[in-house]
Amino acid sequence: MKKWQKHERDTAKEFKGKRQRGSGNRWYNPLDIKTSEFLIENNSTTRKSFSITQKLWDKIYQTALRENRIGLLNIRFLNSNTDLIVMDKNDLTYSRD
Repeated sequence: MKKWQKHERDTAKEFKGKRQRGSGNRWYNPLDIKTSEFLIENNSTTRKSFSITQKLWDKIYQTALRENRIGLLNIRFLNSNTDLIVMDKNDLTYSRD
């Protein structure tokens, strides 16, 4: 199993979701993992940094909005086994109300 596949499998299990067929590369199965509350895009890197572009974030946010879900970006730093979750601040405050 490739590292990105393990990352997707782990994330789906942790969030009690399902991996999207084709790893989210189809318009009818967007992003990588779908739960009842979230749409999650997974990325992993062996580097010490990861850049988030506005284009990437807009894709995650807009896709999740169309699906009536909260968009998350899950970044795994493979060399340190560190996982980070990125989400819109407004979604965080909304989910805490």
